[in-house]
Amino acid sequence: MAAMSVMLFGFAPITLFFRLSISDYIFFQFLNLFVLAAAGIIGVHFFYRGMLYLDEKDAEKPQYRLTVLKSWLVLYGFVGSQLGWTLRPFFGAPGMEFQFFRQLESNFYLQVIRMIGNVLGVN
Repeated sequence: MAAMSVMLFGFAPITLFFRLSISDYIFFQFLNLFVLAAAGIIGVHFFYRGMLYLDEKDAEKPQYRLTVLKSWLVLYGFVGSQLGWTLRPFFGAPGMEFQFFRQLESNFYLQVIRMIGNVLGVN
């Protein structure tokens, strides 16, 4: 979590620069999606490497331990992305007023598909 927080803090000036200079809402959505995905992947990578280090130091090595860890990290990514979508009060559509709690419209993965469809002109 600390690695993800540091990465997000490091990306904040870049995000602010693009937010102040570009008014394209879809670009800003994709920029935030990229920044959050990059920070999440790097944070999970640091966590995984730390767990591998601890696993090397352990005398008894069950075969299933790393498989369970990899499965848990994949599940962590899916749940984290959906939780981030559910708790999204700061990113609304342009012209929409700020709300702490909004109605659930869909899920994270359907919204990403809609964003890609908007860029390709499918919607």
